[in-house]
Amino acid sequence: MKVIPRKLAALCPLLLLLLLTPKAHANMAAPANPDVGTAITFEKNQELAVTSEVLDITVKGAKADIVATYTMENTTDQQVVTPSMFLSPNVEAGNVTVLVNGQEVPVVVESYTLGDVTQIDTQDWQYVVLDGEAADVGQGQTVDTILFALEFEPRQQYDVVVSYTYRLGGYPDYDYNVKRGTLEYYLRPAALWKDFSNLTINLHLDEDMPVLQDSNLEFEKVAPRTYQYVSDTLPEENLRIEVDQSWWQELVGFFQNPYLAVYAMYFVPVIVVIVACVGGVIWMVRRKRQAK
Repeated sequence: MKVIPRKLAALCPLLLLLLLTPKAHANMAAPANPDVGTAITFEKNQELAVTSEVLDITVKGAKADIVATYTMENTTDQQVVTPSMFLSPNVEAGNVTVLVNGQEVPVVVESYTLGDVTQIDTQDWQYVVLDGEAADVGQGQTVDTILFALEFEPRQQYDVVVSYTYRLGGYPDYDYNVKRGTLEYYLRPAALWKDFSNLTINLHLDEDMPVLQDSNLEFEKVAPRTYQYVSDTLPEENLRIEVDQSWWQELVGFFQNPYLAVYAMYFVPVIVVIVACVGGVIWMVRRKRQAK
């Protein structure tokens, strides 16, 4: 979750209106590559701190339900009102909910293609470069922005909960052994708040893909198909995990492969010829030995 400077707080309604257009209009700045999209600048917030983040990821087939709960605190004696932008790949816009202090708030969700001409600059998360055209949801990977407003009274603390549905990469809808899933979550932008501490990530896998195949963070298995990562500080990199089937599911899936019959048409005759040749050689060797 990223912040836009407090001085723009009064412009939040205007930002919301502008974001409804196909282009990205929020605190404009020069992009890294002038020929690519729009640059959105994020400045470090010196007033709001994240005292804890609990990230719950529940994989369900080809998708994952993600709930990010931030406990946030106004560290000043002044009221703070600021728009906030949450950035994530592959968000299903129709399933986005943001709760601020227990109340659902209006959000604006924009989806952008993430391809050869799109860049995400992660150096200090000072800006992100987005393609100007809205993404065709379901066609390739996207990067999505969720914009909403935060308002804190002096020294106030409350939870900010961002929940959405994530489209897994790979081909998890298939019934055979190419089923797998890849998930990415941007952790580093949270470093732009005044302070950050206490991160917990809970990963819940389903029966279709019960194996945590790979991750750049060290998860501990705490229950069947359940993994957890706990840290007092923010990791130096964003989260990336890959889930997969078990070896038994892959074996069963091999025989469910709809292309198996096609492969058999090509390879079975070759195998028959090889077996026949080997059998013929063995038979001839035995005949010669018996003749001696």
